[in-house]
Amino acid sequence: MDITRDFGIRLQEIRKAKGLTQAQLADMTALDVKTISRIECGARFPLKENIEKFVKVLDCNIKDLFDFDYIKTRDELRTYIDKKLNEASLNDLQFYVRVIDAHLETRK
Repeated sequence: MDITRDFGIRLQEIRKAKGLTQAQLADMTALDVKTISRIECGARFPLKENIEKFVKVLDCNIKDLFDFDYIKTRDELRTYIDKKLNEASLNDLQFYVRVIDAHLETRK
């Protein structure tokens, strides 16, 4: 595990989910865009005070920035999904299908 790289990946994912560019995040946190870029590419780990800025600006919990469980290989993800689907009720499966369909529709 490379916490610097994983933190950068996670920060980038949350930033993009909020619809922000690196420049916008830099402006909102009073950091240089090069600093944001270095953090996101895993070349630099942020200072404690900058982590606190990210939490505030991105409106997330600090735990969210360190939630690296999402980083899995394709096979690990398929195994995880298969396990969850096998445990799901019929109602849950129907809900999952609606969520997947809605997600795929937005990507067209």
